[in-house]
Amino acid sequence: METRTLGKSGLKVSRLCYGTLTMSPLQRNMSPEDGARLLIHAYERGVRFLDTADLYGTYPHIKLALKEAPDYVVSTKGYVWDEPTAAAALERAYRGIGRDFIDLFMLHEQESLYTLRGHEEALVYLQKQKERGHIGAVGVSTHFSACVRAAVRFPMIEVLHPLINRAGIGIQDGSREDMEDAIRAARDMGIGIFAMKPLGGGHLISDSLAALEYAIESPLLDSVAMGMQTIEEIDANVAAFDGDFSLLDGLKNRPRKIMVHDWCEGCGKCAERCRQKAIKVIEGRATVDQSKCVFCGYCARACPQFCIKVV
Repeated sequence: METRTLGKSGLKVSRLCYGTLTMSPLQRNMSPEDGARLLIHAYERGVRFLDTADLYGTYPHIKLALKEAPDYVVSTKGYVWDEPTAAAALERAYRGIGRDFIDLFMLHEQESLYTLRGHEEALVYLQKQKERGHIGAVGVSTHFSACVRAAVRFPMIEVLHPLINRAGIGIQDGSREDMEDAIRAARDMGIGIFAMKPLGGGHLISDSLAALEYAIESPLLDSVAMGMQTIEEIDANVAAFDGDFSLLDGLKNRPRKIMVHDWCEGCGKCAERCRQKAIKVIEGRATVDQSKCVFCGYCARACPQFCIKVV
């Protein structure tokens, strides 16, 4: 597996990053043991980079995996806006994965210059932790090209984790080309880029060959995070990143959807949380527009009745 450096951060990562959201309680809800087995298999196939978040609930899976796969570069992220929230999230990450060092810590789901300014205290705190040797690099995840453009104004941001795919599915403020232009400008400033949702949250699975060719061949992307739920998916994706796309055909028949259980009370918390505007409460029940959904599962976390799941 080819490795690259994430811009000026100096972090050396595999081109394929293991995205752990799909094994989390928000989606497949794998046990820590089952999730760790997949992470270890990916490690044995050459994957050396994984992504998680405070929200995902996959720290136990990662902690188990690191016992046999100690050289993973671990990226995590949190909804933090000031020093106390950043310190608490960082401590949860340390305890969660069983390390006293986090390779990459990012602010989760930033939108624009205004959200970055509003959360600058957290960025400053994280930069101080980097200087003290507790973090390898500081970054930001986003679905917005405006945020990518704004990130270059903050010298502590060394890595960006933007949503980008061949069809532009999920980009909140423009086209694929808008996001590409923003990423290109950030790269010119030395910022490392690792992409999310190359298959558009599952919408591009039927055309996964073209979607992965776009992500792998793009000169803008240092690494690409992909959620993988089976050994077969890992093997097919590792092969693709090594130039062999022949195993992808076997993954095409895996449609995904959001399931809303019949005990939904129609409170609307899921609709408020959905950045894609894919959920509405109709006649007292959450209803999902599957064509807009990117299957992030964040609506499930917002549901007080635990009646939503990605399947």
